[in-house]
Amino acid sequence: MNHDDHDHHGHDHHAPLMTSTGASVISPLHDGHNHGDEDMECPMQMIFHTGHCEAILFKSWTVSEVGGFVGAAILIFVVAVLYEGLKYLREKLYYDAHQIEFAQQDKDGSTQNLRNTSKPIRQQIFNKAHLIQTFLHLIQVSVSYALMLIVMTYNVWLFLAVVLGACMGYLFFGWIRNRSVDITEHCH
Repeated sequence: MNHDDHDHHGHDHHAPLMTSTGASVISPLHDGHNHGDEDMECPMQMIFHTGHCEAILFKSWTVSEVGGFVGAAILIFVVAVLYEGLKYLREKLYYDAHQIEFAQQDKDGSTQNLRNTSKPIRQQIFNKAHLIQTFLHLIQVSVSYALMLIVMTYNVWLFLAVVLGACMGYLFFGWIRNRSVDITEHCH
């Protein structure tokens, strides 16, 4: 027996639903087939909303229960705090690795970059401190863009988790700034 041949009392379960603003969304409850809850799709809204059904970064990270949503928001908050900590960790590692050079520059009053004149480029690129910075930069960029994409779900609660997490991270880590070092930020 074919499920699609049945009359569903005049309802077209494949047609998008219309919201009060006139925007269309796919029904998260029924797509014309009987799937388990794991296949439930949340509507993607391109305006700020306060729902708790959200696909976060991956289809496999779709939350539709309030408890799961709250857990996801807490996890996102913690990641945003740690992201801020990572920025200051990179700055500290950079400063520690180049502390002798900075002291020498301050002593001589010279603005010449001693690192570039004392070692060949190959040694500068492949030294341990720079390779660690490169790996940490990879993590920083990845987390930064992931947080940006979470904000782009337009979910107010996830937006607040990212913003408040970044603020809390700055509160915890911002005071330990060693000196003004340009550690590139990508999304805020």
